[in-house]
Amino acid sequence: MIHESLKEYLEHNGMAEKEFAKKLGVSIAYVSMLRRGLRRPSAKLARKIEVMTGIPFRRLLLPDEKGKVRNFGLK
Repeated sequence: MIHESLKEYLEHNGMAEKEFAKKLGVSIAYVSMLRRGLRRPSAKLARKIEVMTGIPFRRLLLPDEKGKVRNFGLK
């Protein structure tokens, strides 16, 4: 899942959310929501994250470990 992979990537690389957000072109708040599992990236952003981090595109968009896709407040 993205939040686990992203958290691990940031910690392993000593990268702050602020720096990661700047490289992605998104807000720090959005990166924080990704890291905490409150949001999923768009397909376009997932591709950008994959290139930057090596986290596979499909892993960024897959449902959680129970097979459920979280709502994330989207309609």
